[in-house]
Parts: sequence; C-alpha cells; structure tokens
Amino acid sequence: MNQPLMLFAISILKFDVIDWANKKPKLLELLKFEHDDNNECETDYFQHNTRPPYFDEWVNIMKEDLDNIAEEFTAGLSDRYNGDCPFASLDKWQLWSQRYSNGQHHGAHNHGMMNISCVLYVEFDENEHEATTFYSPFPNPYYGTIGKATPPVKEGNIIAFPSLLLHECPVTLSSTPRTIMSFNIPLL
Repeated sequence: MNQPLMLFAISILKFDVIDWANKKPKLLELLKFEHDDNNECETDYFQHNTRPPYFDEWVNIMKEDLDNIAEEFTAGLSDRYNGDCPFASLDKWQLWSQRYSNGQHHGAHNHGMMNISCVLYVEFDENEHEATTFYSPFPNPYYGTIGKATPPVKEGNIIAFPSLLLHECPVTLSSTPRTIMSFNIPLL
C-alpha cells in the first residue's frame, strides 16, 4: 500500500476578530493615511516607521484577539521556546495600515525573517476585493513552477503567517476601499 508523506508544508492561520462589529469603527477612527508617491496604496508605514501613534490604542482594542494569536503560536512553537511566550513584550512589535482602491496594489514582498506576520482585514468586500496572494517559497518539484494561493477571508479576519513568505496585495479594481492593518510579531 502506498502512503503519501507530506515533507514540506507551510501553514497560515486564520482568526476571527471577537466582537468585530464593535471593533471595526474604533479601528477605522485611528487611521490617517499618506498617499504613497509610487501610487501603490495609501499607507502610514513611512510616516511612522511601523510604530504609529495609535499603537497603544490598537493594542487595547485588539487585546483579546492578540492574546489568542500569542497563545496559538506559543503552543505551536513550544518545542523551541519551552512553553514560554516568545513574544510577550510588545516593545518590538510593528504595526502599519494600508488602504487600496482604483488600481492600487502592493507588489510581491516579504517581511524579513524571525517574525510572525499578520494581516487584519478592516474593510474588505468579498465580492469586490481579493485577499492577500501568497507564493510558494520553493518550486514545484516536477514542473519547476512557483505556486500561488489566496486564502478565503472576510472582513474581520486576521491571517498570520511566517514573515519570509512572499505575498502581495493584487491590483484592487474597485473604488470601494480595501483597508488592512498589518503587524509583525518578532520571535526574538
């Protein structure tokens, strides 16, 4: 009897934000964007260098959800960190927000190594927007092609993934804003 063995696999996790209807307007109130000169998207990334002035308020709004993410990864990484939370301190966490519409996008990129990267879909219309597209870090062993995948998400979801995983926001054709908050959780 043949038994297939999966040797290499990369998982991402999807979380539903608790009490999303209450949190969404609070999160949107925090955001003030600058237009990117490259016309890729509106972002506060460069203005605040991944530590916006709303960071503490964001943590207060999202505390329960951030605790859930921390618990999930603490369990998943327990063999390396002996059951201790590898990112209990918020001092080195990074946060930024981006908004896309009318042909804007964010090309393929990664977030460096030794982070858990997360995307919170703040404004996302499943009928008009595409979720983040991920690219395989290794080619198909038979054909040499690079696979890509787009997870099913909805507004109020957070996806968490290894920071080195190449990903992009495809071109947003809609005039309806697609708004995300991205954050990196360092593992060191």
